[in-house]
Amino acid sequence: MLGGRDSRRMMSRMGINIKDVLDAHEVIIRTESRDIIITNPTVQEMESNKDTTIFMITTDGYEERAPEKPAYSEDDVELLCLKANVSKEVAINALIDSDGEIGTALLKLQT
Repeated sequence: MLGGRDSRRMMSRMGINIKDVLDAHEVIIRTESRDIIITNPTVQEMESNKDTTIFMITTDGYEERAPEKPAYSEDDVELLCLKANVSKEVAINALIDSDGEIGTALLKLQT
């Protein structure tokens, strides 16, 4: 069985460079049906000479949550863009700040 140093040498010969991501505190994987939250992960970044990067994450445990859904719809964003004559990004931020209340967001944008 190969040790850590021997494994790194062999990977290096194959054109794969491995480096630790030392300051990783949390990794979040978002899917349509769930979010996987990994706290205190050990993360390694593996780069190959084929312009491919692989992140390997190890952990003692993780948590699953239902994804948070915004308190507004795409129609709300479009309506706010039209009424306040603002960009989509500004409209979304206003809706977030007003907890999805279109009237409140519109008043904030018009003042």
